[in-house]
Amino acid sequence: MPAESNKRPPRQPLSPEEVQEIIKIKKLKQQIKIEKFKQTRSYKYLNVFNVICITIYTEIIFAFLYSCAFQTYTIDSIATYYGESIIGTKRELSSIVFKTTTGKEYDVGVRDTVILPKVNDKLSVGRDWILQKEIKVKWQGSGKAYYIKRSFPLLFISILLGIVSFVLFGYNLNQNSYSLNVISFINTLSILSFFLL
Repeated sequence: MPAESNKRPPRQPLSPEEVQEIIKIKKLKQQIKIEKFKQTRSYKYLNVFNVICITIYTEIIFAFLYSCAFQTYTIDSIATYYGESIIGTKRELSSIVFKTTTGKEYDVGVRDTVILPKVNDKLSVGRDWILQKEIKVKWQGSGKAYYIKRSFPLLFISILLGIVSFVLFGYNLNQNSYSLNVISFINTLSILSFFLL
């Protein structure tokens, strides 16, 4: 009695035409899945939310680099901190802590030699237009505006997530449910962190 073998018969490889047909079917299924996802409310709402986030990031970067809305306060006290280096004949000012008559305190990074304001002088505090976050200060006699130290995370998060969002939208990854949910979640966390800063 001959022994029966449990071996499977060898597979027949697919022809190039069959492989191309399978690839076409997979692409068609993926396209149908994307078109169905584009019809959902979550696709529309999350994309609108992400565009709003990109607008906020761009506006914060613009406020850092160019213009912002300035509000004037009166200086109540000034604390100066000097660095190690000397520029010309003057010692470099590392930072200044301004306290206003309204009780607000601003720790400003200077790293330069500047003409210091006096108590009761005016201090202009620049805010971004949308979230009204305090970004920079200037005073009479200062040739430029100096950044508030606690505002740097705003700039870092705005640049980082602005780039990530532009890349994801550039490669149409916002049409994929998983990647759209992930970038929306990250943008939600960043906007919430803006309110805490």
